[in-house]
Amino acid sequence: MRVLRDRQDYISAVQSYPPTDQPSLDWSSLGKLWDEWQIQCLMLVSFGLQVFLFFTAGMRRRSESRILRLLLWLAYLSADFVAIFALGHLALHANGPQHQLLFFWAPFVLLHLGGQDTMTAFSMQDNELWMRHLLGLVTQVTAAGYVISRTSWPDRRLLAAMVLMFLSGCFKYAERTLCLYKASPTSIRESSFASLNECAHSIAVGRDQWAYFWPHRLQEMLNADGRRPSSQMFDVDSSTAISLVSDTPVNDGSTMQAEHQDIQSLNKELKSSKDRCRVYDYVSPRLALIYERLYTKALLRYSIVHGVRRTRYDGDILLGVCFCCFVLCIPCYMPLLVYGLLLLFPLLSTMTALMLFKYVEKSQLYSRADVTVSYVLLIGAMILEAASLFICILSYSPYRDILYQSARKQWSEMLGQYNMTKSLTRQSILSFVPQRAAKHLDDNTSSITISEDLKKFVLDKLLDFGTRKEDWNFANFHGKLALGKWMDRHKHLVCGRLNSSINDLDLPTSVLIMHIATEILYFQDSESINSHKQTVKKMSRELSNYIMYLVFKCGVMLTARTEILHDKAQREMKRDLKGDNNICEKEAIMEVFESHHTNYYLRTPREQAADIQLLMDTWTSLHSPILPRACDVAQELIDIHREVDCWDLVSAVWVEMLYYIAPRCGGTFHSQHLSTGGEFITHVLHLMQLLGPFIPPPSA
Repeated sequence: MRVLRDRQDYISAVQSYPPTDQPSLDWSSLGKLWDEWQIQCLMLVSFGLQVFLFFTAGMRRRSESRILRLLLWLAYLSADFVAIFALGHLALHANGPQHQLLFFWAPFVLLHLGGQDTMTAFSMQDNELWMRHLLGLVTQVTAAGYVISRTSWPDRRLLAAMVLMFLSGCFKYAERTLCLYKASPTSIRESSFASLNECAHSIAVGRDQWAYFWPHRLQEMLNADGRRPSSQMFDVDSSTAISLVSDTPVNDGSTMQAEHQDIQSLNKELKSSKDRCRVYDYVSPRLALIYERLYTKALLRYSIVHGVRRTRYDGDILLGVCFCCFVLCIPCYMPLLVYGLLLLFPLLSTMTALMLFKYVEKSQLYSRADVTVSYVLLIGAMILEAASLFICILSYSPYRDILYQSARKQWSEMLGQYNMTKSLTRQSILSFVPQRAAKHLDDNTSSITISEDLKKFVLDKLLDFGTRKEDWNFANFHGKLALGKWMDRHKHLVCGRLNSSINDLDLPTSVLIMHIATEILYFQDSESINSHKQTVKKMSRELSNYIMYLVFKCGVMLTARTEILHDKAQREMKRDLKGDNNICEKEAIMEVFESHHTNYYLRTPREQAADIQLLMDTWTSLHSPILPRACDVAQELIDIHREVDCWDLVSAVWVEMLYYIAPRCGGTFHSQHLSTGGEFITHVLHLMQLLGPFIPPPSA
């Protein structure tokens, strides 16, 4: 019996373990704690997201970092989600006498939904959905009004502070919706058409009004240092610049109205100047202003500032905004007062609300934590509004150099690169991932810093075209002019295969063939050459990789047929390499070359013409041999290179392709990449607008 009793005691002891006097995890109490403080946490998280967006949103214009882009995307989406979620909780769960102050936070949700001046949209798709934001404005303002109406607000000072913050929140939310509408593709097209009509009217009136701007532009280009242009001078170029992000880029009005000899003279003077590369510093700040128009509240701020300039006060904008504070009772300054209030209202309302809240009786009525959160929201909103106003005023005043220093780059200054050979030989950490998933995680692209040599080379070729009126249609060809001029100087050389690959095929197919041929020539040419030729050789490959990146990774002018040809060529190269990823690029491309150029001298002209016809035909081109054709072109270049250095020809063909692609990328491409670090081809397109009437008509 004793044994049985001991066993029962042991079982009871095991069942009662652990001892009852030790604390246990009470999930129900944690749930109650979260239910009590979740609104406070949501409001602080919402405010923190606004602070993060304010300080980091402008960085994406100068960086191509995917990590930064991901963080901004998460913050942008979370900011709206958290704010709306918090407003819903305020409407449903803000109860209790100690938590009546929570209703005061509803206007701050509207303030957060209005976003920061530094970021209204993450992408152009957000601008297209401006009507959704308009619907959100109506519904969220209604919800916030419902939350506010649930309490009696016995202290009139708190009621006044709440009304001011409610009006400020509605104002900020309406600002954001208006900016989204003005940056939508429909609105941009309307602005572009309006600018075209104005340009046509000015051409009909005469050229006298442009007499000042055309010669002055030369000095501005040569003296550019990357700083933001004055708003008066940007007004002249703004309609032209905005057409960059529309589907119909147009030439600058001054170039269309200028005399031909003036354009030629400008290009000659630029070409002879050692500081000619400063034109890139002239272009990049203007593209930065386009980014601000599309993705920030800069357009609305500029409209208000421009309104101040048009009033009777003609002084500095900084002094003008300050001056409007002292003329509240003078009727003749009412326009200035209206524009000043539009600019100052969010800050003034927040400051007034903070002062009113300070004198509200709080100690006995409201929770100390709620009071602290309210102060954080009020002071934080005031600081953000003051910082936004300070940046806005300085941006359009003579003191803007404080913000925009010449040493600060306006875009990433990186050049995207896609190399077929490198993509086959690189060792990817995603090799264990299924191929379809790995294609989205690793697109086999890289980036290099754009060199001054490449900038100078692209600009010099553009200026060369600008000095001869007969070459102003160079954007209609993707290598034909360069090849024709080179053949005129070397008539004893035969370039039949190269000529047919450039002139008889569409651009994506020509790019694919020329890229493979350039790779073969690059590694085949191992002779010691001078530094200039080495630079041209390096630039040719960089341009080749960049245009491959534009066409086959960004989808510029890419057709389904050429995409199939690219994938087919890639599979054939993998087959030639027998799946060996451990060899270097030179060995890989030379092995491909050896596999496909053996019959180079055996094909008759009729067979060669048949190959070209295969590539040109829509259906049979899906089965046409890209690699043999590319190897034929490479062999022809190698034969030419044995007699005359041909890197000048190759580089000229690639840069002409760049000029051909620039006006045909589409407005969506240019506008989208302004928010991801920028693209070099966008700068080239703007140069083509400013240096002459080089943009072809849409029909071309």
